[in-house]
Amino acid sequence: MPAKFSNTGINVSNFAKSIAFYRKALGMKLVFTEEIKETGGRVAWLKSERSKQILVLNWYPRKYEHGGRSGLDFLAFEVRDAIGEYEKLSKNHRGAIAPFREGNMMLAYVKDPSGNWIELGSKLRKNRIRIAKPTLHRVHDKTSQHTSTSNR
Repeated sequence: MPAKFSNTGINVSNFAKSIAFYRKALGMKLVFTEEIKETGGRVAWLKSERSKQILVLNWYPRKYEHGGRSGLDFLAFEVRDAIGEYEKLSKNHRGAIAPFREGNMMLAYVKDPSGNWIELGSKLRKNRIRIAKPTLHRVHDKTSQHTSTSNR
């Protein structure tokens, strides 16, 4: 799986204060903010002037079962086929969220051996990736004693 590291997402409990902190204290530029209908939350993308990396601030309503209030949310990787990579990785890795559409992306999540969420994302373009209805089951981690700061 050749993957390109894309961004790091963190959970925030106060969306506006978090954006202000990263802009004022660290000089980051706000790329965009958006409401995410799939989660009921909000997202902000920020970037430092001399870096290509994106910091994603995620705020989720308390009722969203996979959202956290603080800490690491995910490490994002751009892949050619998020559904195919999910199908391969979810067989051998505990904890997973089946592929779903979010805007112009197909996203899926698996956990690394330490319990961190890894986002697999493919841009939805005709004839570039297959867009199939994924199996809508979730693999829950019942064997791990690890507690993650993220509840994704």
